[in-house]
Amino acid sequence: MRRRERSVSGGSASRQTPWGARRSSSFSIREPIPRLRTEGLTREREFNDISFSLKKGEILGFTGLLGDGRSELFQTIFGASGDYKGSIYMDGSLFKPRTTGAACAAGMGYVPRNRKENGIIKDMTVMENGSIVTYDKFSRFGVIDHKVMRANMDKNVSELSVKVENVDDLITSLSGGNQQKVVLAKWLSAEPRILIFDNPTQGVDVGAKEEIYRLILGFANEGKTVIINTLEIPEIQKVADRCVVFYEGSIIRTFKHEEVNEHDVMLYSTNAIETI
Repeated sequence: MRRRERSVSGGSASRQTPWGARRSSSFSIREPIPRLRTEGLTREREFNDISFSLKKGEILGFTGLLGDGRSELFQTIFGASGDYKGSIYMDGSLFKPRTTGAACAAGMGYVPRNRKENGIIKDMTVMENGSIVTYDKFSRFGVIDHKVMRANMDKNVSELSVKVENVDDLITSLSGGNQQKVVLAKWLSAEPRILIFDNPTQGVDVGAKEEIYRLILGFANEGKTVIINTLEIPEIQKVADRCVVFYEGSIIRTFKHEEVNEHDVMLYSTNAIETI
């Protein structure tokens, strides 16, 4: 089965039907095990009874209003928020993310909402920021092979079109869009199976946004499972297969890609649908 093609041009993604000739009705097609699945995830005063699933290569968009619990949900899934109720499964196996290190080791990556506070380390260089989660990958007997790490960073800088004079420059010497690309390079090196993007284009210009959309689509086309949490509905229309709408810590509606429009999403995210 060939993956559906997506394009970032225009207001919504173009799709190509993935199915070839149908099999005989005597055969049953087994649904693949979800790459990520949650059941009844709850954290008091933040989110309640959250259940969803994603397949390999799927992009799931989340949206709503500020402070509705979405970011807290993904921090919990990534092991940054401590105790919770409910269950998380990765590839069918129960996953209990006690720390962010455990989540990384399990094949999960997380691009945080506030890049300047949580995504980069201002006193470190471009190369250090782009390699920090993969030091183990470039180490042998506790010693980092800087030559291999630099070659990997140079490759990522080229692939992501990061505009930087020298990877030994401080990360703060770059524009916001290029800083965000370095954050993406960090996870590109880690080769995660699941990537969570929390407001990935916040504070970047239009040109950088389009490049980041292409990168997200590229991750999915490589078979990675992607979550994108954003306040921008056109962003979801460009890249997501489905859109989950939050209201006060709970899922209030899930839209298919072709159903997503700003009017209806806003009605559900404000719970104004009850007044119609």
